[in-house]
Amino acid sequence: MAGNRFASELKEGFLRVAGRLSLEELDLVARARDPINTGGVERNRLLARIVCHYRTGSKPIWGPVLLDLLAPTLTLMLKGLRPVPPAIDEIEIRQQLIAEALRCAATVPLLESGLQTRFRITSRTYTNMLRWLAREGRWRRSQVSFDRLGERSR
Repeated sequence: MAGNRFASELKEGFLRVAGRLSLEELDLVARARDPINTGGVERNRLLARIVCHYRTGSKPIWGPVLLDLLAPTLTLMLKGLRPVPPAIDEIEIRQQLIAEALRCAATVPLLESGLQTRFRITSRTYTNMLRWLAREGRWRRSQVSFDRLGERSR
């Protein structure tokens, strides 16, 4: 349920910027998305081109495009990341997942051939998310409430 809502939000983000893409750019996105007429190797090459547009072009336009293309993998990833109430809720995890995916798209080294682009971005995103959850969990467990802090000082 939450995964479907997440994927829908990513699609809505793409639809908001799609009108600002040229016909050629829309064709590039359509081919990168098409698993029937475009093989996996070619889709990775096209995704690499879109990542390059994101890195060198307008991030507010290409970010939603990139997130929409990565949506199936990000949705699966989200299902495997559990909230840690009350400190880390699902909304915070979703926001961090988007931030990590975009950060990885901006920084992960790409192969010149464009191969393994999706894998490189999503695997680094997942690793960073696991590290973030562990780090946040440690930090938040070390925090002391004002009530307990007052009890210690007595």
